[in-house]
Amino acid sequence: MSGGRRLRIGVVGASYAAGTHLPAYAALPEVEVVAVATAHAGTAEAVARRFGVPRAHVGFERLCADPEVDLVDVATRPSRHRGMVEAALAAGKHVLCEAPLAASAADGAAMAAAAGRAGRLGVVDLQSRFWPGLAEFRRLVDEGFLGTLENVEVRAFYPTFTRPERVASSLWCADAGSGASTLRIHGLHSVDLVQWLFGALTDVQGAAATRRPVWPAPDGDLAATSRDSVAFTGRLPGGAVVSVHTSWVAWHGSGWRLAAYGSAGALVATAAGHTGHFPVRLAGARAEDDELREIRPRPGPGDDLPELAADAATLPFARLVRRLAGVLLDDGDDPVAAAVRAQLPTFADGVRLLELADAVDGGQPGAPPSG
Repeated sequence: MSGGRRLRIGVVGASYAAGTHLPAYAALPEVEVVAVATAHAGTAEAVARRFGVPRAHVGFERLCADPEVDLVDVATRPSRHRGMVEAALAAGKHVLCEAPLAASAADGAAMAAAAGRAGRLGVVDLQSRFWPGLAEFRRLVDEGFLGTLENVEVRAFYPTFTRPERVASSLWCADAGSGASTLRIHGLHSVDLVQWLFGALTDVQGAAATRRPVWPAPDGDLAATSRDSVAFTGRLPGGAVVSVHTSWVAWHGSGWRLAAYGSAGALVATAAGHTGHFPVRLAGARAEDDELREIRPRPGPGDDLPELAADAATLPFARLVRRLAGVLLDDGDDPVAAAVRAQLPTFADGVRLLELADAVDGGQPGAPPSG
């Protein structure tokens, strides 16, 4: 990283970013937020004042054109991503886009193509990879802890929208047309982890349903078209069998669990809620052990982040940003190749995830899932 320089970030969207991205940026000395943009002057100016950001823009177009911005952070709902990302790339900016990358695989592919034409780096905010417990999971897999992989099971049952009136800023998730479903918003983080740990999924077959077609909201009942319950199976390289089951309308939901079973042992990662924000713990056992035991992560290169507590909800995002800043501030290196080496989730990863989601839960309101 070039000494003294900071990555200058412009943030599009204030609702989600104000509680997650902006506090993390404030903790990292290698980055600075130089601009924010929303659709309304009042909200943009309020967020700028709150976080000490020097410029507030009305509309993403003005932020993308801002010459002081190196990287545009698109933190809006999926159906809005494509136009914002393409505008940023056309202006010569690198892009960090909230997950999922887009509302459909077709839009995601268009965004990835635009990044390639522009010669800019496109990264997806699949921050779950960056919990220390999951980094340790991957190291153990690479070291052969499991032996030959045989089975992987993922369960993610959250109570998020059992009381949607408590998360009013996320009520857009009821609308499938916004690019929302329990698989797309929460579940693709789990799918990304499976593929990051073990390789590409194939032979995917699934079922999806909207079990709660009406959500209570502050202004009355809200029609819900997004899939709230999704399950699918697949295979990994070498033939291991995978199952994934996720719901965001599970009363007293049991949280998140990814368990991998092999010929030589087992590894089990757990979290109390969505892995984007809830700390992940790791346990494991070899075949000769009597029971699972907690495994504490070993520090890896660049993993230390003393600016935040080990259980901070923003820790994985901050670790992603630290690695991203290192790539973009490194003079003389190809940022796209460097991002792959740094295990950053790229637009290509985001497109593959959307292809799976389109196959499993459909892509539009009322569209039946395939498989």
